[in-house]
Amino acid sequence: MSLTSHLNTLSSPVGQFIKERFSHTAIITKDTNLKLRNSVTLLPATHPWPYDKIGGAIDYRIRYSFDVTPSKQLTAWTGAHMLPFQFEDGGLVEGPYSLELIETFFTSLDDMVETIRPVGRRLTMNEERIMARYCFILALFEEVYRSDRYKDGPLLVPSPRQSIDELLAIPEDAWIDDLSQLSLLFYDRYHDLLSLPFVLNPTFSGSNDVGGADADLIVDRCLIEIKTSKLAKIEPSWLRQLVGYLLLDYTDEHHIQSLGIYMARQGLLFSWTVDEFLYILTGNTEVSLSQLRQEFRQLFLSKQVR
Repeated sequence: MSLTSHLNTLSSPVGQFIKERFSHTAIITKDTNLKLRNSVTLLPATHPWPYDKIGGAIDYRIRYSFDVTPSKQLTAWTGAHMLPFQFEDGGLVEGPYSLELIETFFTSLDDMVETIRPVGRRLTMNEERIMARYCFILALFEEVYRSDRYKDGPLLVPSPRQSIDELLAIPEDAWIDDLSQLSLLFYDRYHDLLSLPFVLNPTFSGSNDVGGADADLIVDRCLIEIKTSKLAKIEPSWLRQLVGYLLLDYTDEHHIQSLGIYMARQGLLFSWTVDEFLYILTGNTEVSLSQLRQEFRQLFLSKQVR
């Protein structure tokens, strides 16, 4: 069960622990949401809109501004390689995509990134659109890894794509424009972050306890989650998600000093020091992160979580 599933399941000891021990979310949401209400939100002109797909794509696009992760280390690579062969009725059967097409896509991705060189610079709009198309497909491939929702998505509906060009044609031009604007907004407001120490798509020593949890990025020891909600408000569940990641860093491997949420459609980054965050959410001035991590880890060691 993933961290998100634990947080959304009433019977989960993990979700219960976080909700009970970190219950004062309204103190943060009230303050941040007041600021968000006075901000400008980038919204598309038409509906419906693939907000979730664009949300996954902007995660990839922003990370490419920091560094180029080798293709084989991407979650999307793992998801894409689940498509050529699938288990059915206890056996391995041919999937909807050929291995050749999947490998060709990632070769094309590597070539494109090497040509455009997106790290640390503001791209032209044409370059942004190219990056956006590839990042959109990466988001679709990652969805294959994370859930079964892809079976009703554009990778298979109306039918599997047969070429790189067909894959890259999945996102409509308006979606690509939206994604490009979000990318440029991040660069224009926060390009100073690109020169700081970072970890992309970090995992934690306790990640396997909740099915392999991974976050968006850590910049200068600030754990940041990227949210692309069309609503100008921070949800309590997002704060609990940050708590979960912080607690899963059992051994303090990442030396996280602050936690943040980047609102991509508003172009605003909110952050709190770990001490401030824990004090506000628990209401306890004497709270100890190490003790909280120990208690959290004990849930798994004592077999309360199955």
